[in-house]
Amino acid sequence: MNTVVLLSTRRLPPTYFDQVREDLGDPNITIDVVGWVAPSAWVADKVNSFTLIGPGRMPAQPAPEPEPVVEPSDEAPDAVIAPEAVADPETVVADEAEVAPAAAQVAEAAPAPKPAPKPRPTGAKRVVKAVEWRARKARKIAGRMLPKAIKTSAPVKFLRGQRASSDLGKTYWERVLSRRDVLATIDKADVVVALDAGAIWAGWNLGQQKASTPVVLGLPAARREFDQLKAPVGNG
Repeated sequence: MNTVVLLSTRRLPPTYFDQVREDLGDPNITIDVVGWVAPSAWVADKVNSFTLIGPGRMPAQPAPEPEPVVEPSDEAPDAVIAPEAVADPETVVADEAEVAPAAAQVAEAAPAPKPAPKPRPTGAKRVVKAVEWRARKARKIAGRMLPKAIKTSAPVKFLRGQRASSDLGKTYWERVLSRRDVLATIDKADVVVALDAGAIWAGWNLGQQKASTPVVLGLPAARREFDQLKAPVGNG
């Protein structure tokens, strides 16, 4: 049975791993995941292991569905109501007419409670609030100095995305190196797959260190590697 290790910095849904097996052409493949963020739901029944190396917690196992309650089959006999226990309709209408004005008066007399005023910061907290306010004001002024067309242009968005991916990629790789359990999982893999931009740096470094294990970017490249593993070896 082949084993694939997925390197990911994105939130993956449980259904994604069904798609992985379909794309790799092997429903019985063993999947181990090294994730920076936790999956969107419980995945213990989808993967062999999911090692979370970033912030957050793994989703809790869903509670089992309660068993249906079986109602008793014996029906209770109809209750017999004495005629004198039934109130006269005219009496009921008269009572409601007397109670309604009294209830309305009580509702008007009780005013709604006012919310307590929020206490103002004092001492060191007041200084911190003032510094934060000035920082927000400075950012707004700096943002207004740049034309909107420049701030929303494709090159600026690309550079911001590249910088964020680079910072995350280095942090992700450092966390992989610091975890012996992660390195042990990678050592057992037949193919290692970097799934996104944040995992590329870790994949590239693993490819330099582990020449015997294919490290690829994306599932199509992983499929080619598994097809080569399944191919019969020639007599040469």
